[in-house]
Amino acid sequence: MVSISQLVDDSLARHGVEPTFDYLRLEWSKWFRCDSSFSVVLAPSKAGIFALAEEIISAIPEGIVGARATSPVQVAERSAGKRMLALFEIKETDDIGMALGRLFLPGNPLREKLESGKCFARYTVIEDSGQRSSAYGVFQRWLQDTSTAGSYQDVA
Repeated sequence: MVSISQLVDDSLARHGVEPTFDYLRLEWSKWFRCDSSFSVVLAPSKAGIFALAEEIISAIPEGIVGARATSPVQVAERSAGKRMLALFEIKETDDIGMALGRLFLPGNPLREKLESGKCFARYTVIEDSGQRSSAYGVFQRWLQDTSTAGSYQDVA
């Protein structure tokens, strides 16, 4: 099945209009736990971008949500069934499956962190190298800007 964005892009191309790449319309996979090479077996052998994040607030089972929260952090901590992830890495690759698998090779600096069981990954397939580089640049700048702006401060 063809997505609506692909139909629009094809229509624009037929009429001589160069479609612009919208990185906000990327179709990302769902977050999945990334704690061993077996957890990334189903990642596609296609070009794209992947993101790695660490769980900073665990999912809380239904029914444990208690008294009224006094800060946004407490609200996040008490959100039933929700977890909070902190993005720490974004990578561009010609083979998502292979790149994720290589994270677990001996000597990789991220291996120990990933094997802790608190890391998650997601990916998006972008076959076109120009679009992939463009999207990667946008996400890399965003990651740098948010990390230099400082971490969350509780102002309540």
